[in-house]
Amino acid sequence: MGHTIQAPVPSLFTFNIPNAQLTDLAGVSVENALVSLDPKFKGIYCRQGPVLITHWGLSGPAVLKLSAWGARQLQASGYDHSLWINWLPKVTPLESMAQWRATKQSHPRKQIANFTATALPKRLWQRLTTQAGIKPGQCWTDFSKVQERQLTENIHRYHCQIKGKGVFKEEFVTCGGITLKEVDFKTMASRCCPGLYFAGEILDVDGITGGFNFQNAWTTAWLAAQGMAAP
Repeated sequence: MGHTIQAPVPSLFTFNIPNAQLTDLAGVSVENALVSLDPKFKGIYCRQGPVLITHWGLSGPAVLKLSAWGARQLQASGYDHSLWINWLPKVTPLESMAQWRATKQSHPRKQIANFTATALPKRLWQRLTTQAGIKPGQCWTDFSKVQERQLTENIHRYHCQIKGKGVFKEEFVTCGGITLKEVDFKTMASRCCPGLYFAGEILDVDGITGGFNFQNAWTTAWLAAQGMAAP
């Protein structure tokens, strides 16, 4: 019918991350984290918000938003892509290190795994400290410079590998479809084929979470109905 179609790819999906160090924490949620396909945490491939650790990887609003913005990049990689997480984006790495040094001075005999002033869930904090080489029962007085650097890296630049979409393949929408410049958005009529109208997912429109895709479907359907009914 003469229309240009942007190749459809999945959007709004969770990440499969086969990393037991992470998935062992299934059920842990972080209220505000930064997830990124870019190691520098810049550009459109970086999203912030709640993150939920699941038994297959990661979910939550920030992950779903990132899957939407990075839909084509992830598809091009075969859903085998590096992911970086900043578990405490409101705090800089230097501020974290200063906080730990202050804790080392004020509470030297407290166990690191059980005593922290961060906003992280305890189970996640304990896992990150273990991965930094901090032993169970180790006190703040024995917190070394090497451990400080590694813990900072774990919290502010945690790296893992995406290995596919969520195990239930529950992507919610499709990125791609009929090129928008070929549609009259006042009536949703085709600019290429008289008498043809479009609505919803067939268009190259996909939004982030929050009802935007439902709204697009409802609004374009209403416009198409009005357009078809017009004399």
